[in-house]
Amino acid sequence: MSRPTLVWRDLRALSPFQVAVEITLPIPWLIFALIFGAFGLWYLTVIATFAMFMTGLRVTHNAFHNTVGLSKRGDDCLMFGLSVLLGGAMHAIEYTHLQHHRDCFGAKDIEGAIARLSFGQALMQSPSYPLRIHCAALKHGSARQKFWVRRELAAVALLQILIWLVVDSSVLQLMSLALIFANLTAAMVGIWAVHRSCDSTAFSARSSRSKILNTLVYGMFFHLEHHLYPGVPTRNLAVLAQRLDLANQQAGAIERIQMVTGR
Repeated sequence: MSRPTLVWRDLRALSPFQVAVEITLPIPWLIFALIFGAFGLWYLTVIATFAMFMTGLRVTHNAFHNTVGLSKRGDDCLMFGLSVLLGGAMHAIEYTHLQHHRDCFGAKDIEGAIARLSFGQALMQSPSYPLRIHCAALKHGSARQKFWVRRELAAVALLQILIWLVVDSSVLQLMSLALIFANLTAAMVGIWAVHRSCDSTAFSARSSRSKILNTLVYGMFFHLEHHLYPGVPTRNLAVLAQRLDLANQQAGAIERIQMVTGR
């Protein structure tokens, strides 16, 4: 899909306050999960953990594209911390995600491959998706990515050992199980839902204009906008979507005028 002509570069910048808000998005949900767990509110603990996972993916996704507002070194450190928090090596996802943008639905696009499957097929393959990502990154990733992936996996393993063998906390164990489930099903929400029935020649991704749905996924269902302008951080994609809608409406009006006048 070609890019409509519109002003968008002003949406790339974030203020220092916005940067601080973005990189700390998962923290309130981590606190809520711990508080709910302390009071035995298990369902709320799981819900808060899922929200922490979703916000963590948003922050990580922005770090992949260097749109958080940090230096590259800062992005790397941020992804390391989020790897420990979310239970997977974020630099591994960085490798496959950037490959997805370089050659969407191409032969080496691991992300795009799952979108070509039916719902049932994708659901069956989703649990093995994290393993495929990590293996691909360790085999084909850059030296920088391999360096971080190894350390992230070691840190994740150490934390899981502490949770399950050292610290006898049912709250942390429940959160750990919730995060495992989230990682095993993330491909359905983050990839299949926004790429199903798409291709690289017509349109590469789907977007939603539902305010409720985009609130639940923290704005990450403005996915076509993201593919068209990956340099725009997630918090500004809603504004970008409005500008794209307006540009398309104006283009449609011009086309209708040309058809009527025969120009």
